[in-house]
Amino acid sequence: MLKGVILDYGGVFTDTRPRQAVLRRCEEALGLAEGELTGLLFASEHWRAVSTGRISADAYWQQVREQLGKPLPDLLAPFKYTPFAYEALNGRMVKLARRLHRCYATALLSNATLLLDELLLDNGLTGLFDVIVNSARVGLRKPDPEIFALTLRKMELAPRECLFVDDKERNTVVAQALGMHAVVFRSAAHLIRQLSEIEAQASMA
Repeated sequence: MLKGVILDYGGVFTDTRPRQAVLRRCEEALGLAEGELTGLLFASEHWRAVSTGRISADAYWQQVREQLGKPLPDLLAPFKYTPFAYEALNGRMVKLARRLHRCYATALLSNATLLLDELLLDNGLTGLFDVIVNSARVGLRKPDPEIFALTLRKMELAPRECLFVDDKERNTVVAQALGMHAVVFRSAAHLIRQLSEIEAQASMA
């Protein structure tokens, strides 16, 4: 029986396309190849360090500037206050999360910085979750199996009792390997369909 739903934040509660467009504009201004700036900001060792709380946001941006070797475009300034800058909130997903919270134990599991806490408060989202696991606060990040295990312990649920939702397949693969149900997020409507199928399968088991 499904008892819990664990949700990612970026790419699930937000639309990442506006951010990608801004980063591409910055790459063009800096003379970088497509994807190079995104990799520097969100797939580098200093990103892994800030998103596990090992360095401060100020230290992170200092390392970004040093590695880039050029002044940062003004368009990047909002990222200093949130790693989810320019990402529009997905209203349909917020409504769905409210429905899910009435029926299941719910958790947010996100690779983020300490700034995520304030962002959730500002958007009125904190109350949608029974458990919030921020990688920067726990010193672990997806796809490390330990952060999934930590989230399950906080929810007091077994893997088979939980559905994990993330926009990155590499994270859902780990969740499935641990025995959880998992869905790669496409849209709120797609998630509703997938959830119905999982519930139907569980009832027949």
